[in-house]
Amino acid sequence: MQTVPARGARRGWASPRFWAAALILASAAVGVRVLPRLGIFPQKAAVPLKRPLRQFDVGKLAPRYVRHPRNDRTPPMSEDIIESLGTEEYLQIYLLDTQKAPTDPTRVANLFVTYYTGQPDMVPHVPDECYLAGGYDILGSTTSDVHVAGSEAPHDEIPVRVMRFVAPQRRRLTNATAGEVVVMYFFDVNAGYAATRNGVRLRLSNPLARYAYYAKIEVSFTDDAMVRTAGADASLAALAPLLEVVLPVLRRDHFDLDKLASPDSVQTGARNRERG
Repeated sequence: MQTVPARGARRGWASPRFWAAALILASAAVGVRVLPRLGIFPQKAAVPLKRPLRQFDVGKLAPRYVRHPRNDRTPPMSEDIIESLGTEEYLQIYLLDTQKAPTDPTRVANLFVTYYTGQPDMVPHVPDECYLAGGYDILGSTTSDVHVAGSEAPHDEIPVRVMRFVAPQRRRLTNATAGEVVVMYFFDVNAGYAATRNGVRLRLSNPLARYAYYAKIEVSFTDDAMVRTAGADASLAALAPLLEVVLPVLRRDHFDLDKLASPDSVQTGARNRERG
């Protein structure tokens, strides 16, 4: 007669699945402690801002760019919107180009900057989804290289995503500015640049980088009366001189690039551009 093992005996032996899971957990625990000693950082440390973005000094953009009067009439973001952004570090400001005529559709720049760091799974928040959620339709999208002197990008060319939207019909009937809207954005990520969320993830996945941050920089243009919006070509032409004064202020006064260059932080190819 065949002997049937007692139930208690079966329970005394763990299944192969248990040992496999235990081995994975043990390896992960050891890796978290050992790998950093070898110069490999699977988990990234945060890079706090040197100054909050809300303390951005617009005076440093003068004499060409000054604060537009509309800033005083723009209400602060609601808690729901801030929660959807995934960060409380943001800057939204209207800048007036004193060299442009009031009717020029690139006279006023809507600058929107958000900053992210210290998150275990950082997924860039992009306008593509925001405008679609607001009822806009995408007319087209491209990635263009914009020459920005002093940007520290290779050949001073930053990859910029250019999105063309059209507002919902109900808005086009009641709002003169709700026709075609061009929104440009890119990411300053670990002292380099990327134009897409995959580009951001690729740069942040560098195993030799101890720290990780990224900032989304978004710009759109309109005229002084907020009636006429600029097309893609005009927007790209107006973007370069704006970034030539905005980026140095962000990088010098707010982003702590010194931490990335410290001896305990290895940034392989930190100055390389990633189009994504």
